[in-house]
Amino acid sequence: MEEEERQYQQAFGQLSEACKEIVSLVKDNDDYTYMLECSSEDTENFTNQAWRLLGQYIANNTILENINLCICRLTDEKMASLFYELTHSTSLINLNLSVNSFGIEGVRSMIPFLQNSPNLSTLFMGGNNINLECFVVLVSALNGTSIEKLYFLNCNITDISALETYTLPRLKELILNGNHVGRDGCRILSNLLQKDRSTLKELYLINTGINDEGAELLANSLKQNTTLKKLHLSSNNGITEKGCKAFLKLLLGVSPTIESTYKSNHTLTECSLIGTYDENEIHTLIKDACQMNRLSSNPGRSKVIKYQLNSQYRKKLCELQGIEYSVNNIFADIEPILLPRILSLIGDRHGQSELYTALIPTAPDLLSYIDRKAMLTEVLVRNAARATSLAEEYAEYERKVAALKANLLTETSRLTAHNNDINNRLEQIELGDKKQSSSGKEELNEETSNSKKRQRRR
Repeated sequence: MEEEERQYQQAFGQLSEACKEIVSLVKDNDDYTYMLECSSEDTENFTNQAWRLLGQYIANNTILENINLCICRLTDEKMASLFYELTHSTSLINLNLSVNSFGIEGVRSMIPFLQNSPNLSTLFMGGNNINLECFVVLVSALNGTSIEKLYFLNCNITDISALETYTLPRLKELILNGNHVGRDGCRILSNLLQKDRSTLKELYLINTGINDEGAELLANSLKQNTTLKKLHLSSNNGITEKGCKAFLKLLLGVSPTIESTYKSNHTLTECSLIGTYDENEIHTLIKDACQMNRLSSNPGRSKVIKYQLNSQYRKKLCELQGIEYSVNNIFADIEPILLPRILSLIGDRHGQSELYTALIPTAPDLLSYIDRKAMLTEVLVRNAARATSLAEEYAEYERKVAALKANLLTETSRLTAHNNDINNRLEQIELGDKKQSSSGKEELNEETSNSKKRQRRR
């Protein structure tokens, strides 16, 4: 342990505290240290011993998942020191060695590590002195491994046939921007994309010397592909309108019927062919189709409704794809029984003018589908049912009126009897009041007479 600490201090003691701390945590297999990242200011002062010890610490670590040594001035000699003992890793997932200065010898020193790190899924190698030879060595070392993402940005690669020779069974993302892919490279990639077990989901071929022929190869390879979601081909000056139309046909085919649109590619969610500021009608349509693929639960149906059931859109797509436009060509293979639903969709989504436009060519089919005798018979049945319903409603109305009349008579009799009783009571009260008034007057007269008699006696 003392010797290990002495070596650590000798190799890293003069570096920044931040660098020493992260290296120490990796050495000690700290439970919460998942990322190793060193600045170029620190790595500039790494000795060969420091690189060798760092490789040893990484190899013995079971927690570390991410290493970022981008722009760390790694040369062939320093790579050899780093990977001298770093021959395997059980935890490492992402390794970034971009923008350094190593070449073929540095790449060769990585081979044991690449072949014995079962969880490594992402490798960044862009901006180094990598060429065709380096590319072949790397791809051969990764043959049959679990690698999922490879980044070779601006690496002077002129031939990618190694991708055809070796197998990367889990590769999902490949970046070859700034290298020469050309027509031959497109043929290789097309073959990979047409394989039943293709796993590639993202492909970046920006500024890679691709022309219209290469673009057409890629577009044709995606007719049955259901895995590739992102394809970027911008900054390829050889791709003209012809190459762009191949992708328009892939995503929004209009020939010969609705079926071609319904069965077009519904997997691509991003497809850039030129810069954002150079977009024209074709690229706008391609972008819209990709958006439908991304957002719609049924892209085929959405595309048919928007582009095939609208005569203006359909006419424009036919024109761009060199297909003779006909008002009724989309209805040729549609069963008449489905026409009412389709016409309803047209009216609902595109308005009455489009509905009338569609009615013209479909009228004969609609009329042939209609059984006029059955239709009139159905009208009679509906009218009879309505008359029966009205009669039932009237009978119910009469029952309610009779009930109201009976209730009226009962209530009227009850109120009359009640009123008579009240009137009788009022008469009795009035007679009683009159009797009381007469009796009072007699008593008053008698009292007055008696008073006068008493006065006379006196």
